[in-house]
Amino acid sequence: MHTVSAIDVVTHTPFWVWAALVVVVWFGLRRARARDVTVSRLVLFPLVVAVVAISGLVSSGLGAASLEGFALGAIAGGVLAAGLERRKSAQLLPDGRLHIPAEWTSVAVVLAIFATRYAATVISLTDPVTAAGDGFHFAVALGSGVFCALMLVRTGLRLRTAWAAA
Repeated sequence: MHTVSAIDVVTHTPFWVWAALVVVVWFGLRRARARDVTVSRLVLFPLVVAVVAISGLVSSGLGAASLEGFALGAIAGGVLAAGLERRKSAQLLPDGRLHIPAEWTSVAVVLAIFATRYAATVISLTDPVTAAGDGFHFAVALGSGVFCALMLVRTGLRLRTAWAAA
């Protein structure tokens, strides 16, 4: 049996994965600055996160462990989002765009999504027995549920805050 080292994992990771990491970091760092965005632009990223999370859930076979993990993750993500989002998180501008203050939560979330998906893929490729287990499916779905709900609920709270103040 061959043991896979961290060096093996890094050196055998396709180039496009590292390019994707650069894009993820760039995208996250853009959110670390105050910005004015349209509603559709604000909603786009959380919808992409939701599609990725749901596609991962579907590809896992929709087993009980995956569904339970996703549901618990979504509850935890929603609670976390409510706690993280500030009351004055977004302001509606006269032209209909939203002013979003600088924040680092999105940077942390995009990096956590990348790291989780990367780790899940590495485990799937290097230890298929573990990857086939209910515990693995539960853990991956739990993370997906947290990230999905965190992004969707934060976005919803930002929209509600901006529109309520208008």
